[in-house]
Amino acid sequence: MRFNAWLLKKFFKEEPSRESIGYLEAWVSIVGNVLLFVVKLLMGLAINSLSLIADAFHSLSDVLTSVVVIIGFKIGGKPPDKEHPFGHGRVETIATLIIAFMLFIVAYELGKDAVIRIISPKKVDFSYIAVTFMIASAGFKEWMASFSIFLGKKINSSSLIADAWHHRSDAIASLLVGLGLIFMRFNLYFIDGILAIGVAVLIGWVAVELSISSSNTLVGVAPDPKLIDKIREVSLSVNGVINVHDIFVHDYQTNKVISLHAEVNDNLSVDEAHNIATNVENKVKEVAGAFSVIAHVDPNERQKRDQVKENLK
Repeated sequence: MRFNAWLLKKFFKEEPSRESIGYLEAWVSIVGNVLLFVVKLLMGLAINSLSLIADAFHSLSDVLTSVVVIIGFKIGGKPPDKEHPFGHGRVETIATLIIAFMLFIVAYELGKDAVIRIISPKKVDFSYIAVTFMIASAGFKEWMASFSIFLGKKINSSSLIADAWHHRSDAIASLLVGLGLIFMRFNLYFIDGILAIGVAVLIGWVAVELSISSSNTLVGVAPDPKLIDKIREVSLSVNGVINVHDIFVHDYQTNKVISLHAEVNDNLSVDEAHNIATNVENKVKEVAGAFSVIAHVDPNERQKRDQVKENLK
């Protein structure tokens, strides 16, 4: 984590924008994966390993997902307009769905080829160099995953988190392939196909997870309870607020629209209640990084109940 933070400071002297961080993650991924694809493919062809060739194309698919990330941030970073008053941030979530769909295709094609290789095993040449490289590749891909997660959490981006899981699945796949190549030394060639199926299942599982999470976001998933607690805490810190309820958060990725009800003394003037609401809105907007905050002022419920009891006497 510290290394990732240090690296981010090396790339940007000043606090980077959301769009800049998205581009950084994408280009680091593209450069790293192109290099891995070329080396893995050449090694796979040299020793006739389907699992290694499959893993090479897994790395190449990471390049394609990073391109989707760039497009998602490019469109998602556009300011609000007449047709999209809350911005275009959910394009990033759509980009995550596209990444998941691409992973499904990779998993299907890989699984199909793996079944053929199991039925008709082919000789795979053992290579210490290939084994060493695959294990090193797994370590490098795990770092790429951690870097993407670090950046994704920093700007709350589902597409960067999705790209991170793509990296992590590649890291696990590379480790499996590297260990599996050891079996080639004992002429257990059918294991090459079995490992390829394992990689395909892993990719498919990641695709399902990303599809579910991004679909939930688009449909309107409940906000993080920690965010609700923070909004309530900040609202109650405003002088004059007795209670807070009905907190709603609409997340548009780059923008948040928040509404809440703040209970105040019912003997306040309209101006006094309005000033309290304005203070709540400003504080919540600052803490939650919201585009818009609307605080409705309600009379305190306990006061209302006490007043009703008093009137019944």
